[in-house]
Amino acid sequence: MLELRPAKISDRFIAYILDAAPFACGYILHRVPLLWLGLYFFYQFLGNLLGATIGKRLMGLQVLRRDGQPLGVFRALLRALGYGLSTPFFNFGFVVAFFQPESRTLHDMISGSLVVEARAKNQGEAGLLFLAAALLITALFGGTIYLYKTNPTLSDILAVEKARDGLKILARIEEEYKRSHGAYTSSLSDLAQASGDVEEFKAAMSKIFDPNLFQIQAGNRGYRLSAAAKDRRKTRVTLAGP
Repeated sequence: MLELRPAKISDRFIAYILDAAPFACGYILHRVPLLWLGLYFFYQFLGNLLGATIGKRLMGLQVLRRDGQPLGVFRALLRALGYGLSTPFFNFGFVVAFFQPESRTLHDMISGSLVVEARAKNQGEAGLLFLAAALLITALFGGTIYLYKTNPTLSDILAVEKARDGLKILARIEEEYKRSHGAYTSSLSDLAQASGDVEEFKAAMSKIFDPNLFQIQAGNRGYRLSAAAKDRRKTRVTLAGP
């Protein structure tokens, strides 16, 4: 039997970046987590079954059983699903490879697999692949920042909901004002007076809305309230009545 040479961790890391980058980019562009996660696991399963993913082939690596035989369907599936255990807790399942004599990850140990060097690479090829991985990491980092800035957080969602609820309260005050004065008002001061507690009204407005982006349009027949919530994007919320 040929001697199996465990792959270097650095080579495995570059292969991982090359494999994962297209799916990560797909998620950034089309935010359907379950779709891209499912496609990535299927890709890993297929790569395990065939002996190597595209990234591993480019890096000259191969996935085998520890006795040098192909994984087979069951072990290939087990190894792909094992990614779900290796990834949580700051990629703990990958980190264990640093302390394992054969550089085996948690999913390798679960499936009884070993990633080995299938062929040698020249320096030019290795350098080019390293550069490609570095560029992909940079792109993914930028994409992650973009995703963070454009995706609403829980606090953003709550801020928008508070703003919508605040407009409903203002709408009720407008209706009370109409009953008392015969017409709706476009004055925020009038609404503050009609609320019954001017100071509390001002404090609530400052807490819920951006004070510089509040607008009221009103007349005898109706009104339109427009404000910016205090989320990161200053989401515009509107309410018209009656």
